[in-house]
Amino acid sequence: MEFLGKSKGTAESASAGDRLYRALALGDLPGAWLLARPAVDRAKTEKLPCVEAFNCGLCLYRLGEYEKALAVLKQAEQSLGNPPDLDIAERKLFLQAIEAVGQNGALLPLDPDGGPGLERYMLIRVRWLIALSLAALGRRQEAAPVVRFLSQYRIEV
Repeated sequence: MEFLGKSKGTAESASAGDRLYRALALGDLPGAWLLARPAVDRAKTEKLPCVEAFNCGLCLYRLGEYEKALAVLKQAEQSLGNPPDLDIAERKLFLQAIEAVGQNGALLPLDPDGGPGLERYMLIRVRWLIALSLAALGRRQEAAPVVRFLSQYRIEV
């Protein structure tokens, strides 16, 4: 019986992550905050999945809560570790896609159904939002290593 209860909680969490993604994608910031708030509270005592942590951080960033955004974004970054870089064939078109989306790419939510193979992309997006949060807080020196990392993907902060 306990097993079923745990499974239900995981399904509810996944569903909340999907709803948070949709709210952010649609620009419903008030709804996104109501969905992110329980996850942000949970992040204080447990590790959130990377995508959920990123989307919570994005919501907080868009609300101007840069310090709180950093806390969950750093959790997302740690959960990714150091995934392998893109191979040369992927890299050229990836850089073109980053260039096409421009600075707005940093403020797009991550899809919880993105699947495997996107780990490096997720790391880039997490670090991009970390750099923007640090810049908004005026902590340019702390952001410098992240900005150097992003520069290899032609992303300027």
